[in-house]
Amino acid sequence: MRRVFALAILAAFCVMCTSAPQLPDSLKGTWSGEIDGLGLSLQMHLGDTCTVDSPDQEAYGFKAVVKKADGESVSVKFPEFHASFEGKLQGDSLIGRFSQMGLKKQLRMGRGEIVRLRPQTPEEPFPYNTEEVTFADGDVSLAGTLCLPEASDAPVVVMVSGSGKQDRDESLMGHKPFAVLADALARAGIPSLRYDDRECGGSTGVFADATTADFALDAASAVQFLRSRGYSKVGILGHSEGGTIALMLAGAEEPSEGSPDFIISLAGMADRGDSTLLRQMTKMIILNGAPEKAAEFAAKITYKKTVKAGGKWMESFIALDPAPYISRINCPVLALNGEKDSQVIPEYNLSKIEALCPGADCRLYPDLNHLFQHCKTGLGTEYAKIEETMSEEVIADIIEWIKKL
Repeated sequence: MRRVFALAILAAFCVMCTSAPQLPDSLKGTWSGEIDGLGLSLQMHLGDTCTVDSPDQEAYGFKAVVKKADGESVSVKFPEFHASFEGKLQGDSLIGRFSQMGLKKQLRMGRGEIVRLRPQTPEEPFPYNTEEVTFADGDVSLAGTLCLPEASDAPVVVMVSGSGKQDRDESLMGHKPFAVLADALARAGIPSLRYDDRECGGSTGVFADATTADFALDAASAVQFLRSRGYSKVGILGHSEGGTIALMLAGAEEPSEGSPDFIISLAGMADRGDSTLLRQMTKMIILNGAPEKAAEFAAKITYKKTVKAGGKWMESFIALDPAPYISRINCPVLALNGEKDSQVIPEYNLSKIEALCPGADCRLYPDLNHLFQHCKTGLGTEYAKIEETMSEEVIADIIEWIKKL
């Protein structure tokens, strides 16, 4: 679930400096560090002009003003976010305080850029073929990549991303989960199709006008497209909202040409949308250190504000109940969840799939988060810092399950 609804102390944060006092050479260069207690990294490039990034939030380009700079210290204001940073040189470090709306946190920055290693991201040359394709859902054109192992008679997999506008690789904080999965599947002889969401990459349409039901139609169109290419067995692998979409299509009241022959739900929501959202908020506030009662109270307030400010997608999401779909599923189902998933909490979702669809193969993985990374807390602030994109055990289990179909 790309949309993370929680008490966000730091909004999308990255700043491009406007005209500023002349910076001395001692302050010029790239500085990076982590805001104490928030788990968020900050990266500043100081020079005649400067930029400040929050790479963990993939936020860039907002204005800032350097208010003061001398040989030993710098002060930067971020007016759009009511935030600031004041730091002083101490040896090779820039040490100071990040402030925002009454919040004050220490920030120690060292020279150099933040380096995020992503060892699982596939690199060319690939031992399989790829093909750029487009297919249609009504007036919407969706662009994607087919991974085609040679001489394969295995089932083909359609990958459906989680909520929020995402590209075909489901790119997030430097990770490319679907690219990693597609590569692993292809090397195991399993073809796949992954595609850009509406209004993303090479796809058309208006993302903000669409709901989960619309995205389900897109996925069904992908299944139909593959059948038109001659594939006799087509399944859906969906992550988060994509997992819910897989459940919906597999359990539709009236099966169609877009109905999958099998599904794999990676942290798919099985509980109602409103319950999922409220529990997600509560869980994240608790993981940030709040007592349970206080977290429940804060979550209720945040939930009301989020729903009130939400658009068409939110209105449909909170009313969505996947249970009737799940109870009608007859095709093979593999449903996976990470034990430390704080967005789609397994005890309310994986357990529900197991109860409503007794034939489903449901698996819970210790110490894995919503992205199926090995983690400490399960909070989204860890995603960027973890080098692993997806547990190799999960990838291997997916491949083994598909091969047994």
